[in-house]
Amino acid sequence: MPAYSTKAFTASLTVTPAAAAYSANDVMGTAQTLTWLDRNGNTFPGGELRVISTFFTVATTALQASEAAYSLKLYNVTPPSNHADNDAWDVPSGDRAAFIGSLAVGTPVDLGSTLAIEVDSLSKLITVGSSGKTFAELTTAAGFTATAVARTITIHAIAE
Repeated sequence: MPAYSTKAFTASLTVTPAAAAYSANDVMGTAQTLTWLDRNGNTFPGGELRVISTFFTVATTALQASEAAYSLKLYNVTPPSNHADNDAWDVPSGDRAAFIGSLAVGTPVDLGSTLAIEVDSLSKLITVGSSGKTFAELTTAAGFTATAVARTITIHAIAE
């Protein structure tokens, strides 16, 4: 019997970037911690998770000019490069062992008072340490001038 009560786990993060011009592939905010929890609030004990979907929202009513897709860069520890808000994202040599891949978040669409995008066709396998945590940086796909509003992503995964 596994050490967790269900096979389904969720993690989420919220980033509120500066109201500033961002270039393509810039980090928005700073690295965030994703704690994988089951429906009872128990932390995933570590092992393999298969990411199956993401739900991304922006707390505003319209896309900014040139705003496009986002990506979530995943790490097994806090990114050693310690990117600051609005830094150009890359994988320097000191980050290579920690970087475990990216999730394409997509371009949010106007739902009235909120922008949102849901991606349900994912099947990305990641390894989570015994802390039950993954670390992430949100990046832009295109350059645009961001508003200082919350960008929230919820990620759903299944234990393998």
